[in-house]
Amino acid sequence: MPRLNILPALIAMTLVLSTISAQAQKNPPPKPFSKYLVYTAAGVYDPKIPPVQGNLARWYQHTVMHWTPEDVAEKQAEADDYFLNTFGISLGSSVAFGLDPRNQYRAYFISGENVPPEGWMVRDGGFNVTIGDEGMTLHGTWGGAEGRWVPKGTVMVFGFYNIAVTNDEPIIIHYESKEPIIPNPHQAGILFQCQLVSEDFGLGLAQGISIPHKTADGRTIADIRNILTFPGLGFAAQ
Repeated sequence: MPRLNILPALIAMTLVLSTISAQAQKNPPPKPFSKYLVYTAAGVYDPKIPPVQGNLARWYQHTVMHWTPEDVAEKQAEADDYFLNTFGISLGSSVAFGLDPRNQYRAYFISGENVPPEGWMVRDGGFNVTIGDEGMTLHGTWGGAEGRWVPKGTVMVFGFYNIAVTNDEPIIIHYESKEPIIPNPHQAGILFQCQLVSEDFGLGLAQGISIPHKTADGRTIADIRNILTFPGLGFAAQ
């Protein structure tokens, strides 16, 4: 019986492991964080033309996340419970959403990962609540017994980042509004801060800004900058 030469396979495996180790050392997270991600969106598109995906909420739920109808109902119930406990929003108030892929929301840096120059697409969706015309006094753990008033257009979110990693499983990070997203009356944009939960990275914080622009012919220019850190604040790192 001929002897198998396993030396080439061992050499190849060693090279792969060395490359992975070198890449992790090449892109370490900034101290004192354990994981660090940067998202940016800079897509340009005509909002008058519907997205090819059709209903973006359904596209996100079924094509991106592969949720069954039972999964969707379960996730929405979790979102409603969160909005009730954190902001005092009545159960059943949340609405499903999916971010238009034409925004070109991409992860351009993930510590320890070999992200290509074009980045990895961030598919973003979940459930939100938007405050109506009269504004609203919020309670829950955020507003307390006395409550805190927020204006029309304030939004709270409960969703998932699904990062499309090349030739690998997606990275999924859950997020929840830590603060209501309150519109700025003097600027067409928002600031946001969300607490994060990841099976791989633990608890974290996403903090960023979105200020979309318009071209002379009416197209939208996405402008999102989002930094994610694990843990959420540096002093919490071990």
